[in-house]
Formats: sequence, structure tokens, C-alpha cells
Amino acid sequence: MKKIVIAFFTIAFVMICNVDFAQDNSAPQKGFINGVDTRVDNMGYWMDKAEKGLVPYNVEIPIKPAIKKSSKISVPGVKTTNSTDVPVTNLTANTQSENSVFVDPNDNSYLLNSNNSTPYPVAGIYGANYFQSADAGLNWGGSLNGAGGDNSGDPTTAIGLNGRQYVNYISDPGGQGIAYSDNGSTWTTATIAPNPGSLADKNHMWIDNSPTSPYEGNLYVAWTPFGGSNDSEIVIQRSTDDGVTWSSPLNISSAVNAGSHNQGVNIQTGPNGEVYVVWAIYDGWPTDETAMGFAKSLDGVLPILRLPESLQTFAG
Repeated sequence: MKKIVIAFFTIAFVMICNVDFAQDNSAPQKGFINGVDTRVDNMGYWMDKAEKGLVPYNVEIPIKPAIKKSSKISVPGVKTTNSTDVPVTNLTANTQSENSVFVDPNDNSYLLNSNNSTPYPVAGIYGANYFQSADAGLNWGGSLNGAGGDNSGDPTTAIGLNGRQYVNYISDPGGQGIAYSDNGSTWTTATIAPNPGSLADKNHMWIDNSPTSPYEGNLYVAWTPFGGSNDSEIVIQRSTDDGVTWSSPLNISSAVNAGSHNQGVNIQTGPNGEVYVVWAIYDGWPTDETAMGFAKSLDGVLPILRLPESLQTFAG
């Protein structure tokens, strides 16, 4: 009954917005309009479609420069201290968005930050860049360019107990890639997974930094493949050699039977090597998510252990 109601409102929403999904007879599956997967949220993907004339470019809107009036933070009922805004970069011919930051587990004053880095005015995309601070965020160094070269962004960061730094991103071909560095300036890249058919989207990475874990040092990356045998599901991959090689994708969401797709994943690990993964379940599109999915592993994702479906999804 829930899905019938959701379907009714979805149809009503589509009719009101004059978005004719039903008349696109060439659409191979849900979410596609004229060959464009509307579920994908990635700048590189949409710029590629715009260059092909399938969607319009965003209109540039001039924005007045911000005027800094104070660095004081005031929140009713919360004790605050004066906080000074510190720019990660002072270069204005570039935009930064969707940032990810990770604290060195051996030195809490050392920070690794990565962002979607784009020239301004927009003429391309550098992708997931890298900046580092050795003094708890007061001063920053790094590069506007993509870690290890241009990529399609969507950064997520990690630092291991051995000091190796990681930036995970969507690669230029639309798959999953990673860059790693042992000195913070020279980056080596590796392929986690190739393009599954359309795009490897909404990725998240985590590292097991627990000294009591039998899987300490394991890297985990989870994402949504649009296309291929695991289309619209959540898959997870693992590296046991500091990001150099990666396991094959493991589907961890098929038991929830999402009406449309699974997307937006987050990973955490426990003190004894437990791996916890949570994501949003879309029973319809373009309606909002209707539930949350959850999976866990107690053996370093070999294989993933699933809760019963009745316990694995939580209505929200």
C-alpha cells in the first residue's frame, strides 16, 4: 500500500512539474530522460551530458563578494569561543565544494582536506584536490589540482596509522579511483573499479585504524553503480595492501528490494574490526528516500553479514 501511495504522489508530482517521464519511450530504465540518468549527482557526469547537448549548462549568476563582519559564533544555549575563519586557499579563480576532511590518528594537529575543485568561470573540472594543515587548521598547503591528476570529484579522505594519506574519488572514466601519498605531495593513483556502465556514484571511504582490530589498516569503499549487474545497489570493496589493489565489488543492499535504487552510503568501523554500512533507500524516483538500509560485517567483509530484511530497513 505504501508503494502504491508513493507511486500516486510521484505521478502527480511529475504531472504538475510538466516533466514527461512516461513519454520517453527510449528510456532503458527508471530515472533516464533522453539518455541522461537523473539520479546521478556528479558534476563531471552532467558537464559531459551538457557538452553533448543533452542538458543545458547552468546559467552563470554573478554573486557579490561576501563582506566579513565578525568571526564571533553565537548559538543560544551553547557555549562557544571566538573562531577565526581560515581560508584553505586564497586563489579566487577556482571553486571548492563537497569537502571531506580527516584527522591524522597519530597527530591530531595534522589535517587532510579534499574538495571538488573547479576553475571559475567553469571551464572544466580538476576533481578531488588535496590540502594539508600541520597546525590544526591555522595554515594550509597543497594543490588545487586533483590528487594524482584530474578526476571527476566527489572526494572522501583517510589517513592510516602508518601515515599514508588517501583521497578516494570518481575517476574520469566514471569508475572509482584512489590516490595515495606517503609524503603529502607525491601521489600515486590506482583503480578501485571501472565504470559500471553509466557511473560509479556517491562513494564513501573509511579506514580501520583500531589497534585492537585484526583488520587494522583495511580500507573500505562503498558506492552505487549505475549500470552493470549491480545496477542501483550498494556495493563495497576492500583493500588490504594500503590501497594498491582492491577486491571485487560485493553487493550488500539487494535484500532490501528498493523500489527505485539505493544511494548515499556511509561506512564506519568498530574497535574489533566490525564494519557498519548505512544508506538511503529510494522506493520511487524522483520522490525522496523512504527508508534507510543497514549492513554489517564481523570478519572484515569476508563476506558481508546482513541483518534480516525486517531489521535491515528503517522507515524514516
